Amino acid sequence: MNLFFYVQHNWLVLIGISSAIFLIVFLLFKLLTPKKLGSPAEPINRHTAEWKNKMELIRLIEEYQKSISNLKENTRKLAQVERETAWREMAKMVAHEIKNPLTPLKLGIQLLKKSWEAKDPDFDEKFVRFTDSFIEQVEIISNIVSEFSNFAKMPEMVLEPIDLNELLKKLTAIYMSANDIKISYETIEEDPVWIKADQNFLIRSFNNLINNAIEAIQEPSSGEIVFRLNRDEHWAHIDIQDNGCGIPDEFIAQIFVPGFTIKTSGSGLGLTFVKQSLLSIGGTIHFENTSGKGANFHISIPILQI
Repeated sequence: MNLFFYVQHNWLVLIGISSAIFLIVFLLFKLLTPKKLGSPAEPINRHTAEWKNKMELIRLIEEYQKSISNLKENTRKLAQVERETAWREMAKMVAHEIKNPLTPLKLGIQLLKKSWEAKDPDFDEKFVRFTDSFIEQVEIISNIVSEFSNFAKMPEMVLEPIDLNELLKKLTAIYMSANDIKISYETIEEDPVWIKADQNFLIRSFNNLINNAIEAIQEPSSGEIVFRLNRDEHWAHIDIQDNGCGIPDEFIAQIFVPGFTIKTSGSGLGLTFVKQSLLSIGGTIHFENTSGKGANFHISIPILQI
């Protein structure tokens, strides 16, 4: 419906402008076109001609003023539709970003409850590790809500040194063994892998990718998601691979386009946010379907030279 009004108002604006131009040309044509040969001769009365010209100019001015008034009204309506559309898109993005941190919070609480009921001897260590991650996720939600209430802005980035190795360990620990899907983290890096990024944006990006992978896995009992981290002299490389249904080849070129989604309940904003977050810190993200079954997102982020 919004698209219909948007197109309709654009057409009204064009029609208003076209009508004004046509009217001006038509009246000038009438005023300036000479009489055809053979037409009855009419005496020229200077005062009558001047009066007719003045009346025609007055009508022309009135029609022009009316067209301008209509144009202003149509422009106002168009601007209102655009504002409403922008607010709806912003609300969808905020709802999408708030939903993502809630998933690891729920899973972590379920795992802690299971560990407590089983009298797990490592419960205390898990409790400390999970609660630290819970606090990070809650802070992310808090930032989104507070920034949205402050003139509906998404949070500004705060770049700081982050140990990517430690962040991925803590993040994947929450999701491990959730919903029967095996989530693992593999790396040969024993030392910190330092990058410069906004931790909130980075966690939200990984949350998006993990949630997408979980939704793509049709058989949770045999589902698997693997995070792999390696580095070279200048880049940290992260691969996120799953054995889900993948993405049809004809849609791969569009997955980072705002609003595009192949899910019935998706907003089409998650992967757009991920790509923009990575681009803003000099990173890249690429997607490919695996040779067997599933999908792989490859992320590269510049190493922070310390």
